[in-house]
Amino acid sequence: MADVLEFSPGVAEHPAYRRVRASSRGFAMLFGALLWTFVALTVFGVWAVLLYRGRVISLGAPGGAISTEGHPPPGYVTFASLSLVHRMVYALVWIVRSAPMVLLFWNLQGLFRLYARGQVFAARNARHLQWVGIALLADAILPFVCHLALDATGYEIDRNWAHMTSLQELLLGGLVLVIAQVMLVGREIEQDREGFV
Repeated sequence: MADVLEFSPGVAEHPAYRRVRASSRGFAMLFGALLWTFVALTVFGVWAVLLYRGRVISLGAPGGAISTEGHPPPGYVTFASLSLVHRMVYALVWIVRSAPMVLLFWNLQGLFRLYARGQVFAARNARHLQWVGIALLADAILPFVCHLALDATGYEIDRNWAHMTSLQELLLGGLVLVIAQVMLVGREIEQDREGFV
């Protein structure tokens, strides 16, 4: 039994199949670009929290701010004014909060690369989808978890953690996990059918 289900030659020559493969290549490139953008933003964020000494980037109770006037708005503090430990805590929070999006785009890129190669309904596709669901769930839950940790330790400045998008990500993440399970079940049924032929 094969682990990869590919389209039959007749289907592979169909124009719709070629369009799916072509668009999948485009999406793989898009998600690859988004992946490296988020990696770069994560590195920049850690640099800004730990090493930036200017007054343009600041943090306050409503969230982060970029001030072109060269001084933070009222109620905001610059990272340079925080203690080293406080900055290290926020650098860690930045990494933790960025990780789900990196994981999301890594797996979306991998999934669409498989589609571009003509691999569908394989266990690898379902695993990528599972990780997409996990990344969405993590991105929904981590703002609250970080809020609790920062509040308990007294390091919290940014109290803007509750977003409607978190609820949407929870629902979408759960949905994607169910779709991944359906794909795995469908793959098992297909393998059983192939075994009886």
